[in-house]
Amino acid sequence: MDRTFKSKIGWWYHMIIWIMGICTVLSFVQGQSPGRMITLLLVTLFLIHLMLTTWYKITADGELIVHCSFFPEKKLKVEEIAAVEPTALPVSSYALSLDRLIIYKGEQQWLLISPVNKKEFLKCLRKYNPDIQVKEPSIM
Repeated sequence: MDRTFKSKIGWWYHMIIWIMGICTVLSFVQGQSPGRMITLLLVTLFLIHLMLTTWYKITADGELIVHCSFFPEKKLKVEEIAAVEPTALPVSSYALSLDRLIIYKGEQQWLLISPVNKKEFLKCLRKYNPDIQVKEPSIM
């Protein structure tokens, strides 16, 4: 059976959406230029869309699928995952929180993700690959 995990959403992401929403409403109330109103509205809607469409699926046949809006889906066989490592790296990724996991494919970092329940996510990964190591967080 497939198991889907939503992305954890950081407080900072919620704050950005609130600020963008307030700026959008104010631009309409104040009658600012149509270009500015439309731009603010589209950015706000896009951020909400990202929040609703970022998830991680572990399929019944042992594949990890990472999905984020219209960005290309990333797929990896769970048996190819060598390790996971907790991190708070603020680099661009398919994660909406800084409470992240680095997924290692062999020795290389493959992707950063932020599942809501990291322990349950790891437990599901280990069903298909019990050899996955959990590394200590790196200090940068």
